[in-house]
Amino acid sequence: MSFQNVGSFVKPLIPWFDVPILEIPIGSMTLPLHGFGLLVALGFMIGSQTAMGRARRLGLDPNVINRLVGYLVLGTFVGGHVGYGLMYKTREYLADPIQFLYAWQGLSSFGGFAVCVPLSIWFFRKEKVNTWAYLDCLAIGMTVGWFFGRMGCFVAHDHPGTVTHFWLGVYGICPGEGHNVACHDMGLYEALWSLAMFGIFSLVDRKALVPGTLVTALGLTYAPIRFAMDFLRPAINDNRFGGLTPAQWFCILLLGVTSAALVQRLRSGAERLVAPPAVPLKA
Repeated sequence: MSFQNVGSFVKPLIPWFDVPILEIPIGSMTLPLHGFGLLVALGFMIGSQTAMGRARRLGLDPNVINRLVGYLVLGTFVGGHVGYGLMYKTREYLADPIQFLYAWQGLSSFGGFAVCVPLSIWFFRKEKVNTWAYLDCLAIGMTVGWFFGRMGCFVAHDHPGTVTHFWLGVYGICPGEGHNVACHDMGLYEALWSLAMFGIFSLVDRKALVPGTLVTALGLTYAPIRFAMDFLRPAINDNRFGGLTPAQWFCILLLGVTSAALVQRLRSGAERLVAPPAVPLKA
């Protein structure tokens, strides 16, 4: 059998599915709960609990993170939506600025990062705690939260890519195409990346780490992954500057900043911390 014949058996495996909506009865009315909203809410809840659990195991105060979560929710939606408008809908939003207030109509991950990262640093410094140690807790919590959030994007078909025969392609999500054509799904790919990062961080976290290692490593791994994935986005969906999407330019910046930060942390001589396992091992 030739290589071409073998390749003919490779095809997308994920069928088209409708966006899930749960109908919650409230008296004589029903409240529609979309899969995207449910998964994003789960992401914040489970991600924050994961971050708080690591803080507790390190002997840090988990309530510091608990007090920050509300700010992060606000920063994610406000920063994410403003970033979406500036990066992907520039002309429409600047022509009608009131659209910047419609936070439910589109989110940009880098817009959320641009608000939440400085906000977290400010909050931890205000609390007079070990900023880098708490940022590492947020990083491992974010891998969990990001998984659920991007799975929300997946079930909502929010981030279709280009047409593909790759086995993780999803049928029916390609703009202007029928249900018999499959496309890359950026939300699914990022969800799988974040799940893998949670597994890696869980293994690495058994070792004594310089505070700041996890949060900088998260940026170092996300930047090249996201940079590469943006080449799978349809060109008609994004503004391009110098042939690159706004997110790709932010990836270059993120890679430089986190590389420098990681080198600085490893050279800082800061005391290494180790998080004991969540459940004590028995002999």
